[in-house]
Formats: sequence, structure tokens, C-alpha cells
Amino acid sequence: MKGQEILIESAPHRLEAAYKEIFTEGALQFLGQLVSQFDREVEQLLQNRVKRRLLIQEGKWTPEFQNRSESLEWKINDLPDRLRNRKLDLGDVSPANTIHFTDCLYAEVQGIQVDFDDGHCPTWRNTVLGLFNVTRAVHGSLQGAPLDVQAYPLLMLRPRAFNMIEHHCIVNGKEVIGPLFDYALLMYHNARTMANLGIGLYFYLSKIEDPSETQLWNKIFTWTEDQLGLPGGTIKACVLIENILAAFCMEDILYSIKEHAIGLNCGIWDYCASIIAKFGWKREFLLPDRNKYVNMGQPFLRNYMRLLINVCHKRGALATGGMAAKILPTGKEKAALSDQEVIESVKMAKSVEIDAGVDGFMIYDLRMIDAINELWDRKTHSDNQLTVLPNISQITADSLLQIPKGGVTIDGLNNNITVALLFIYHWLTGSGVFFLNGAVEDSATAEISRSQLWQWIRMGAVLEDADRTVVSRRLVYQTMDKIISAAYRAWCITPSDRKRLLSAKFMLLDVISSRHYVEYITTHLNDSHKFRTLHNKNDGLMAKL
Repeated sequence: MKGQEILIESAPHRLEAAYKEIFTEGALQFLGQLVSQFDREVEQLLQNRVKRRLLIQEGKWTPEFQNRSESLEWKINDLPDRLRNRKLDLGDVSPANTIHFTDCLYAEVQGIQVDFDDGHCPTWRNTVLGLFNVTRAVHGSLQGAPLDVQAYPLLMLRPRAFNMIEHHCIVNGKEVIGPLFDYALLMYHNARTMANLGIGLYFYLSKIEDPSETQLWNKIFTWTEDQLGLPGGTIKACVLIENILAAFCMEDILYSIKEHAIGLNCGIWDYCASIIAKFGWKREFLLPDRNKYVNMGQPFLRNYMRLLINVCHKRGALATGGMAAKILPTGKEKAALSDQEVIESVKMAKSVEIDAGVDGFMIYDLRMIDAINELWDRKTHSDNQLTVLPNISQITADSLLQIPKGGVTIDGLNNNITVALLFIYHWLTGSGVFFLNGAVEDSATAEISRSQLWQWIRMGAVLEDADRTVVSRRLVYQTMDKIISAAYRAWCITPSDRKRLLSAKFMLLDVISSRHYVEYITTHLNDSHKFRTLHNKNDGLMAKL
């Protein structure tokens, strides 16, 4: 190809046919064009993130709302009919999990978060299989899927965020940035079909820090529409406000993508982890035990959600909440709560968000769909809550950084170690999610767990229920060894599993002992020699690195 050199890793074992179907000459040419067009701007985006972090560390950043578009008269472009009701999505659905992905296509929900990000482990096998399954589904040829593609819930595609690299593809001598890789191949194979059928093209955009980043996505969307002959504004996106810096400029973020906007989404754990990432070395930002003291009822999170709803509804955009991670017990396990008790607890938590004015949220467990649909039917009789405009007159910029008071508990320490350790363990098995104590865990909960461990060690946080014991690296090591010993006795039996858990231990210790905060655990793992060697060797790839 003129002006472009594209090198791509060979097919994983037993995925040769899928690989051939995805990496056609036309698809690679489109990927090369996209990367050549936007790679320099992505590099600038990543450099700007570093500059922002340095400004904060130098004390030159102050919390203040910065929204130049606030005084302008504007609204986002009108939404297609199918996007006006966004009440329920299924979250963390990795398309590489073929059975779960196929089951979701039958669900009575508005959308499926087709996830190459938080709920997906980006091994080469998973990436190839995920792209293949999405493409097959869109073209009506995925085995076991409904015959009528237009009857699916909307496929809300979530590419990786800008912090991730696709190590198995090199364009013009450089490894490709993850989101451009995912986006290019999804669009090349599916854009025209989805547009013609009126089922897309709809995206979730994650880990956004600044309006300049959504402005870049807006340029990418416009370029794609021109390249593929799609009407302007066909592509639509919901932006996840899951970084504390984005919360101060969310109106400008929405404005920067207004031709292609669906709305904004608020989560909790990535957002809280970002506070530690940006300010966690200051004592006033010590985040207490998250299970005991941190929830959407706390003023700093409640204000963030109300602000997001107000900004969206004022501009004709939809405001959606995060994912209910709880799952119903399976027949195998001894459950602490009955199905009904679990459902009621989810309904109670999500009722708070509905009453605040959100237009939708996500769940993971398909078995809860009927109960949550019934909740929505009872709470509201319209497609959305665009008429609800929360009062934000008392919300100050400082209030978004008012960390709740509270201490650290032994249970909280144990939980954070377990979640972070098992997340890494499951990444080494090739899975982006796992189940623990009646909830699904993904990279968002791993981020907050390992972030709190790092911060508690750094600050010498005091355990409120252990005679004022201080959290130290030694205490974390000892606690982790007890957790691993219990796992050896209970479920981690085979030599390969034990080796994997031991590797996870040392990788986690590396992250939480780091002198400087490691920005993203997923980046750290994806770039690690251990992770890539293990999976590439298993898949019989040429590149063992």
C-alpha cells in the first residue's frame, strides 16, 4: 500500500477462518488510512495528559468549572427514535465470550455494551474473536443468534480507550493505538450495514479527560462518514465521564461532539480511582473504605451525578448511570441473600438514580431484566426524563472533591486485595471479568481496589477496627499471602493455576509498591512481558513478546 506499511500478527490457533474474514486487504487499507490520518493527534492527546498531570503535581491546577459553551445557545443534534429510550443496557459484554454475547442478543433491553474495554481482556485471540463475532452478528450469520438483526438490542460498541496499545499490529513502524484498531475494523466491516438497517453506528467512549479528546473523536467520526459515504451525524456516541478532570468541563465535552452525541454517562469506581490517580498523594484526598463509606449518596458523587443530568437535559442529551454489578446466585453456591433480596437491593439503589433524573443505566445479569423493566415502568411512563432538570445552583467545583470522612477496615483491605489479585489472575487466563461474592468484577473495580491499596500504603492509613494498626506494605504482603493460602485450599488446586496466582501476586505488588502511581492497571498488564508472552505462546504466535 502506497505510503503505508502494515504488519499484523498471524492468526491464533483455530481462528484462521475468522482472521481471514476480518483482516482483508480492504480492512487493513482502511486501518492504515485512519491511523495515518489521526496518529499524530493521538500522540498530542497523550502528551497533553502528561502535561495536565504535571500541572497538578506542581500545584498549578485549581478545581473550577471550565465550560466556554455554557453561555451559548445550543443543543445536540436530534436523536434517532431508537436512541430516545436508553433505559436499560447490558454492561461489560465482551463479544469474545460468544455464548454470553449471543444470549444478550435475545434480551428485552434497549442496548448491549459490546465491550472491548473494561469487560474485555485484549489477548490477540479475544480481539480477533470479538471483531469476528460482532461482524457475524451484524450480518445475521452468527450461529445461534436471532434471525432478525433489527430485533437485536442496539449494539453500543465500546472500543478500547486511548491508554491501550494493540501490540499485534504495526502501522508505519509504530504499534497501533488500541481504540483506532478496534474502531477501524468494526467500522469497515459493519458501518454501512448498520446504517442501512437503522441499528447504528453507536458508541461508548471511555476514559475521556478533556473536550479536546472528544473533539478528536468527532473529527474521526466525520472523516469516517466521508470515507464510507454515510450521511453526516450517522455515528452517535455516549461519553463516559469517569475521570475527575472531565467532570469540570462536561458541558464543553458534550458541545465538542454535539453533532454525534447521545449523551453522557456517570460511573463510580473508575471516577473514584481517577481522584486517587490525580490527587492521591495528598492527605486530604485519602479515600476511605469504599464498601463502607463510598456510594452515590455521598455529596461528592451525588453532586457529580446531578450536574451531569442537568448538563445533558439542558442540551437535549441523555444522561445515563453506571452498572449494577450484583448478580443472582447460581444453584451451585450457598447464597447469603435470596434472589428477591438481591433484586430488591439493586432496585433500591437504582431508584435513587431514576429519582435524580437519569434516563437509563446498565446491569450485568440477564436474569434481572424483567424486574428492572418493571421498575422503569413503575417509575416513568415516557421514553426518557429529559424534562427533569436538577437544581445545581448550590454545586461548587470544590464540592466534587470533598472526600467523605471515614477510615479503613480489615474487611475493606481484604476485599481490595482479593479483587485486584483475582482481576490480574483472570487476565492471565484471558478473561476480563470474574465473579466474587455475588457481583461481577471488571477493570473498574480492579482500578479502585489497587488504587486504594497504593494510597493506603503511601498515606499510612489507619485501620479503624484493629487497634489503630497502620496499613503498610508488610501488612498488605501478609494479608495477600493469607488470601492466597486460602485459595490454594479452596479452588486454586492445579500447578498451572497456582503458578498463575503467584504471578498475579507479584504483578499486583509491583503496582501497589510503585513510587509513582501507575495510571491504568490495564495498560500496565497489557504492556507487561508476562501477560503477552503467556498468551502469545498459548496461541502459537510468532511474536512471543
